[in-house]
Amino acid sequence: MTPSDKKLHSDIESHGWHVLKVLADDTGPEFCYSVGLYKTFNHPEILIVGLNLDLAHSLINNIGEDIRAGKIFLSGQFYSNILENFKCLLYDVDKSYYDEYFGYANWYYANKDFPVLQCIYPTVNGVFPWDKNWPEEIKNLQPILGQIKRNITKGT
Repeated sequence: MTPSDKKLHSDIESHGWHVLKVLADDTGPEFCYSVGLYKTFNHPEILIVGLNLDLAHSLINNIGEDIRAGKIFLSGQFYSNILENFKCLLYDVDKSYYDEYFGYANWYYANKDFPVLQCIYPTVNGVFPWDKNWPEEIKNLQPILGQIKRNITKGT
């Protein structure tokens, strides 16, 4: 095993999960995701695309601590306690994106039989990627990696 592989295994054993940061490149924006939440807590892994990597890492760790404390995050639900002053939607990631986004998790689990929830966040003005007034200049910043199967509102 490489030092990175050992770190991933060590973090999962000691903390319950590991967070990977992936830099932006010509094919897409930067993103972070967890590995180990499914193994440790039988909870979907978490993905955040397009936010500052340090902030996304911190948010995933906070979600992990909530999961450790017994909270269950469900697909299709808005949560107001993830990103201060904003509601975020958690939604299932389609397995067709697993090769592109979850290489290390695919390796760790030795298959694609683990669920992932994408944390979808609004702009500072409360606009979500599916809203008609989503800013054109950031349209590729936060791709939605699943089929949202119902009308989404901003939640209550």
